[in-house]
Amino acid sequence: MLLESLHVLNFKKFKDKVFDFNEDVNILVGDNNAGKSTILEALEIVLNFQYRGRSFSIEFSPDLFNSETVTAFLNSPKTPADLPVLSIEAYMKHVPDYRGTNNNLLKDAEGVRVIAYFDPDFTDAYKAYLATGAQITTIPVEFYKVEWMDFAWNTIKPMTKQFRALYIDPTRIHPTFGKNQYISNVLNTALKKDEEYRLSLNYREALQSFNDTDEVKIVNQDLDSENNITDKKLTIAANTMPIGALQNGLQLKVDTVPFHIIGKGEQSKVQIKLALYNKSKDIDLVMMEEPENHLSHIELSKLIQDIEEQRGNKQLFITTHSSYVLNKLSIDKICLLQSSYKRLHLLDKGVVKTLKRLPGFDTLRVALSKKVILVEGPSDELVLKKIYQRENNNRLPEYDGIDIIVVRGVGFETFIEIGKEIGTVIHVLRDNDGDYVSNVAEQQKIYAAHPNIKLFSATDKADFSLEPALISANSATEVELDIFAKITLSTQTYKQLMAKPSLNEKRAFIMEWFTSTKGDGKGKKKVDSAIRLFETTETFKYPAFLHEVLTFV
Repeated sequence: MLLESLHVLNFKKFKDKVFDFNEDVNILVGDNNAGKSTILEALEIVLNFQYRGRSFSIEFSPDLFNSETVTAFLNSPKTPADLPVLSIEAYMKHVPDYRGTNNNLLKDAEGVRVIAYFDPDFTDAYKAYLATGAQITTIPVEFYKVEWMDFAWNTIKPMTKQFRALYIDPTRIHPTFGKNQYISNVLNTALKKDEEYRLSLNYREALQSFNDTDEVKIVNQDLDSENNITDKKLTIAANTMPIGALQNGLQLKVDTVPFHIIGKGEQSKVQIKLALYNKSKDIDLVMMEEPENHLSHIELSKLIQDIEEQRGNKQLFITTHSSYVLNKLSIDKICLLQSSYKRLHLLDKGVVKTLKRLPGFDTLRVALSKKVILVEGPSDELVLKKIYQRENNNRLPEYDGIDIIVVRGVGFETFIEIGKEIGTVIHVLRDNDGDYVSNVAEQQKIYAAHPNIKLFSATDKADFSLEPALISANSATEVELDIFAKITLSTQTYKQLMAKPSLNEKRAFIMEWFTSTKGDGKGKKKVDSAIRLFETTETFKYPAFLHEVLTFV
């Protein structure tokens, strides 16, 4: 089975939404409350008829309806025709028995659906309820019918469905509530069918042998020896359990420690690897909630390598807040949830290859931010934050949704390509390195067709980087330069500057001091100076292009 798309109607955040998927890996990313987990929940409902590990028919409640849909119903006459439908449909490939038109799109396709709708058998009962004048404050699901069917109008039965999907979320494991069912699902991935049957048979025989022990016989002799409770023989016995219920009596142990009380990180690793190394080779689809949770960077890197190498033909759906996870698994597998839904499957392959090799870059920030400023180093970031803070009543740019990202080694182009594909508004602060035309103007031409990408820099070749541009802006007079130097230089360096007899010599000294070459250690000094600028309460000037890079229309 291969899942092509999901159609969600009136379920939680999604009023009416279609999600298309990649055939191999789907990395669901978005801000908090964007709906990543909601998509996994919808998949679990339609593929396993479960919601948070329990039968959907039991867990179905008014809270699962889209809030806009609920409001519309409450503002309606509330007749049976006004009661909304909740449906989740999975469109598939390679399950021809599920082909039909029993779907909201009326499409001849393969797939399954879960639908909750007003049961017409309750029409009289519902009208009688309305006639009582009872106040209705939500969807009256007591009058609803819930069905799990394929597109050919056949009812889906868990034991005979033609695919297997596994949901992995360690947060569901509670010492008492829901533990047995959850571990049962995990154990299913570790056992071949013949192994499961043999274990089940042996387990029942062991329970039966318990019933035959002398201790049990003695207890049963005295349990109701005088038949005061019943005329029939009353005994206790171990439950020999039906076929298929073996897992409820077993548990996983890791170094003798029960699975449900080991560390969350270890739980996550064990579950994911059991799914990847599935002995029966019959899992079609695996859903994972944030595999990076509770894992150190080293453990996460090993786990992601295992996922890459052992995935086989399993289709993966993963939610994550980790740039490392999405870079390593392939950034073009992103399924981005923002104001709209977008896949990055057309992303430049060179960018994908670079980030798989160098996954430590925070590309997720570009994917999730609506306004981004790319800068070359931490000095630029600190200076821009200080300027923004001064211009905006002491607010930092992130407060207003502007993310300033320091771009190292991998280069501006990689981040820009991601922004181009998503539509993120990106401002780039560049050094002109002494040649504005070649290093900046030519690049601006390249991105002219993308109005969301803008490059900013000083135009004067003397202002080849941030520090010279700031010096130029603060050296109209000797007094002005002295004030700026006192803010940015160490005490010892400031004394050296003050020993210079003229404005030109002072300007030349501070310019040379800020001009670095590879390996001269001035990079740290520049950051120290930027920190002083960020922390100062003194006034300093800055060139216009630094204001422009902070201005988003």
